[in-house]
Amino acid sequence: MQAKKIINRLAELPTMPSTIGTMEWNQTGDWRYLTPVAADKTAPCRRNCPAGIPIPVYLEAVNRGDVQTALALLLAYNPLPGLTGRLCYHPCQTDCTRKKVDGPIPIREIERFLSELSLEEKNNPFEMRDKQVTIIGSGPLGLSCAFFLGCLGLRVTVLEANSRAGGVLLDLSKQKIEGAILENEIKRLIRIAHIRLVTDAVVDLKGYGNLPKSDLTLLDPTGGLEASVPAGEGGIFDPFADEEIPGYLIAVTLPENLKNFKASLIAHYIAAGRQTAEKVFGHLVGSPEQGKGEPGPEIFLKGEALESPQNADPSTARSPVGKGTEAEGAGRRKGILFEASRCLYCGTCDLCQQCISSCPEACVRMNTHKSGVSVDLDFCKGCGLCAYECPRGVITMEEAES
Repeated sequence: MQAKKIINRLAELPTMPSTIGTMEWNQTGDWRYLTPVAADKTAPCRRNCPAGIPIPVYLEAVNRGDVQTALALLLAYNPLPGLTGRLCYHPCQTDCTRKKVDGPIPIREIERFLSELSLEEKNNPFEMRDKQVTIIGSGPLGLSCAFFLGCLGLRVTVLEANSRAGGVLLDLSKQKIEGAILENEIKRLIRIAHIRLVTDAVVDLKGYGNLPKSDLTLLDPTGGLEASVPAGEGGIFDPFADEEIPGYLIAVTLPENLKNFKASLIAHYIAAGRQTAEKVFGHLVGSPEQGKGEPGPEIFLKGEALESPQNADPSTARSPVGKGTEAEGAGRRKGILFEASRCLYCGTCDLCQQCISSCPEACVRMNTHKSGVSVDLDFCKGCGLCAYECPRGVITMEEAES
C-alpha cells in the first residue's frame, strides 16, 4: 500500500488545470429541443369536473377555516352540491395529483359537508332585469338553469306539474337520496336566486295556450314530462352544441349518453343547465359573450365574509344538519379540514422552489417580482428535471421554437 503523502505547503500541491472567470460565454441553450414553460394551469380535478368547479380554490378557503366563502364558491358553479356530494361519480378524484402520494382528496365528502352548512346570504343582491323566463319542469337541468338565470337578474318562474319539485330526481330511491335532503337543496336554490316555483301547475303541453306570458319558455328534459314544440313557435336546443336559441319556446335536448337519466351523471345535467342559462341570457340581454360567466361568491354573502382572517377558527362552522351529536359533528369537521389541507392546489405556483433546487444548470430562478420563477433559456438544456420535480404541474416541457 502506497504511503499517504502529507501536503505541508501550497508549493507541494500537484500541477492541475484551473479556470479563471465564468462559462457564461458558452451559452448551451441552443442544445435544447424542449423548453420548460412555467404558467398557471387548470388543476386536474377541475379539468375533469363536468361542472368546471374550481375545486382547489374552495378547498383553500376550507383549509383556512372560511367555510362560508367555500360554500359560496361551490354554489357559484353548482347549485345542488348536496346531490353531487351523494350521487356524482366524481371524476375529479380520478386524476387527483395527491393520488400518487397517499390517496386522492375525498372531494365528494367535502362537497357534501359544505352543502349541509347554513349560508349567511345577502338580501336582494341582484340587479333585476325586465326579462321573464318560464321553465316547465323542475329536474336538475331546469333547476340549474333557473338558478343561474335568477342569479343573473332575470325573473324566473318554474312550473312543476307534481306536488313536489325535483322532476326525475323524485324517482330515485331513499338509499340514493333522502326526500328531505332533496327538498332542502331545492329550497336553498329557490331562495338564493329568487325563483318563483309553482307546484301542482296545470301545464298544457299541446297548445301551450295557458302558459304565463314570458320572453322565453323552456322545456326541461329532466322534468319528467314528454313534450314537443309546435312548428313555427320555437325549436329544439342542445346546450352543448354551437348553436343559438331558436325562438321563444324551446325544448332542450341532450346528447344520447344523457337522454336516459342516470343519477351518477348529475353534474352533467347541472352543467347543461348552466350552459342553457348562458345562452338564454345572451339571447335576451346581450351577446352570447356577455352572457357567459357565473355569479361570483360575493353575491351570496353578507358584509365582509369574503375577507375572513387567515386564522379563522373552523370549529365555529355551523354543524351539519342531522349529523348526530355535537362531538360527532366536531370530529367530522376536523376530518374535513385535514383532508382539505392535503390539497396541493395543482396548477398554481406556491414558490416551493423545488424546480430551482433541482436544476443542474442553475437556470431556474425567482423572477424579479418574486411572484414566480423564470428560466434562463440561454443556458437551459431542456433536461426536464424542473418539470418532473414540480409538485403542482405548473412547469411543462414544450417544443423549443426553431
